[in-house]
Amino acid sequence: ILSDSYDDAMITIAAAKSYDINHLQLSHHIVMDLKDVRNPKSQALVNDLTRKAHEAGISEVVAWDHALYVLKYYPKEYFTSDGKTIDLDNPDFWLWFKSDYREMLELVPEIDGLVLTFIETGARAERQHSLKLTSGAEKLATVVDAVADVVCGEYGKKLYIRTFAYDKKEYDVTIGCLKYIKNRDIILMMKEVPHDFFLLHPNDKFAGLIDRPTIIEFDTGGEFNGQGITANTWPEYVLGRWSDFVRRPNIIGYVARTDRYGTTRIVGTPNGILLTALRDYTADTTVTADKVYDSFISEKYGRKALPYVKPAFTNAFDIATSVFYTLGINTANQEQIIEGFRY
Repeated sequence: ILSDSYDDAMITIAAAKSYDINHLQLSHHIVMDLKDVRNPKSQALVNDLTRKAHEAGISEVVAWDHALYVLKYYPKEYFTSDGKTIDLDNPDFWLWFKSDYREMLELVPEIDGLVLTFIETGARAERQHSLKLTSGAEKLATVVDAVADVVCGEYGKKLYIRTFAYDKKEYDVTIGCLKYIKNRDIILMMKEVPHDFFLLHPNDKFAGLIDRPTIIEFDTGGEFNGQGITANTWPEYVLGRWSDFVRRPNIIGYVARTDRYGTTRIVGTPNGILLTALRDYTADTTVTADKVYDSFISEKYGRKALPYVKPAFTNAFDIATSVFYTLGINTANQEQIIEGFRY
């Protein structure tokens, strides 16, 4: 759940059982960085949603985080002499860093773990100072292990690390970093596509090939193709990706975005067919897109509506890739388009 719309979050949580969901992530407008829970409003929302999710039978609720935060967050006493970078060779910095995580976790005691994005963060770890850590990959791994020491080692909670990259050079650092991470309890979370969630991108070729348990992150909330406002009714798209990933080694499950801020939840809307497709194929890999269309539409609108609604649903992909893309490249300004749809 990305949106801090409480009513929509409760509807999504209430529907989780029907989608066989056992894991919930709270992110973006609820908590983007763990430090956000120092704000009493965010802290209360995380604790409330976590409690409600547990009561609804969701066994694992995790909050999003990014590390490192912006440079100004960290005490100047741990910087290099020029004041421009954190001195990663200073052991006192890591003592402070772990203490800071303990304080933040104590504010949200009922969460079951974190999803840590450790690349493209505020103060990029690979750009900080160290004479001992000679590569960006080693610096990233050191940050991840320090978080894991507290989250997994001290608190016994789960830690998922979220990886993605935009080009080969970034992938070399990201994938290389995983070789240096010492903690074996860490689980990977990788996007369905190599970087941003564009409909016409290929499947991420690295997902499942790394020797760690991995979950796949799907964007059923439509960040770059309508943001839950326009019809994203294409189960064949979801099944095409998931049928590939589910057969790869090390893949243990999926997570799917259920909104894109505000009141854009897909649960209870036509776009909920994407969640149905993921659920049904996970339970039975012989399920076809045609079967998902028929069962979803019949259940939601009645069998008599099938001849009329199904053609509209099946046209959605061609419409979206015509509106939001030019010659296969995403060219739409998302915020302007969505505001146009709203008003």
